[in-house]
Amino acid sequence: MTRYVMVFLVLLWLPATAEAHLLNMTRVDVVINEAGQAVVTLDVDLTKVMEGGEAYYALTRLAEPQKSDVFRQLLSKLEQASRFTLGNDKLNWQFRSVAWPEAPAEDFTSGLAWPMTRFVFSLNLPDGFTDSALVTVFTDDFKFEEPIAVNMDYASEQLTLSRWLVRNQASPAFYFTAQPQASGLESADVKLWLSYLQQGMLHIVPFGWDHALFVLGLFLGVASLRQLALLITAFTLAHTVTLALATYGAIVVSGHIVEPIIALSIAWIAIENLLFKPRLLWRFTLVFGFGLVHGLGFAQALKSLGIPSSGYVGALISFNAGVEIAQLGIVVLAVIIMQSVTRFTRFTAMVTRAGSVCIAVLASFWFAQRILS
Repeated sequence: MTRYVMVFLVLLWLPATAEAHLLNMTRVDVVINEAGQAVVTLDVDLTKVMEGGEAYYALTRLAEPQKSDVFRQLLSKLEQASRFTLGNDKLNWQFRSVAWPEAPAEDFTSGLAWPMTRFVFSLNLPDGFTDSALVTVFTDDFKFEEPIAVNMDYASEQLTLSRWLVRNQASPAFYFTAQPQASGLESADVKLWLSYLQQGMLHIVPFGWDHALFVLGLFLGVASLRQLALLITAFTLAHTVTLALATYGAIVVSGHIVEPIIALSIAWIAIENLLFKPRLLWRFTLVFGFGLVHGLGFAQALKSLGIPSSGYVGALISFNAGVEIAQLGIVVLAVIIMQSVTRFTRFTAMVTRAGSVCIAVLASFWFAQRILS
């Protein structure tokens, strides 16, 4: 019995070990012109690589940070860890500029904000570069925050590639000419759909624990699987609507508004579980309303990943399907654990209340964090 309770508590502990909702993800933009000149822009949180916010802040406040030994070592690590290859040849890049975050000291040290530093590099691709493919990988030689959102753009041919990566994971090959259309599982459309399906799943586990906790909170507050199915349906319908509208640009809401409300919605559901047993109609309506806001959060993640110039609808559907698969997996796991717990009736209420308390506390912390950041 003890092991099932421990598994459940571990599930609730995991979100506390991860950054909430991609607020400090690494972003990499690569723009190549027809002459083979590329500009690489990296937005990076340097807290980990500097081994703390105090050292990070001290570096940004030097009169000329770029001339310091610390910066030279930092830049060397960044260049070593950021690898671009064309065919079988490794490309060398040149540092162009750096823009330091203009934030107060407390933003670096309190854990309530993630100051980002922008590095700009240039790459010179050799003659005939269009005959090969460009691949990039970001290694453990530098403590990049994950996920690493990579966007490549070859404007003259209107070719783009957008992927979320983790450290040591190579990007898909980026070709500078349109590739022959394959069929079946090897077709470009299918590969695109599978990629966005994977990214939707990753947005829940391990990069979107706030949404996962919302679903777990719903699970802890229902009396039957039928009620859970109705609530998950309401949540899915609502976030699908706003995900589509916000991704298309029909709705524009600042993340500074969306993110705190998402955290508040999680805390609200958990606190309701603790205080009273809500009527199904009330909770259905509430979940639908909160789902509309969560959809705006999903849209921000999808925009950070990058929206393909072609196959837009397929990518949108696949991303949303990936989100649903991950959420369903969490619910199935929770059901299995709870069914084991119900064999011991005296532990059921204990696990339900303990789970709701953990969710409420963590979500309240996230709410304060996002309001203050």
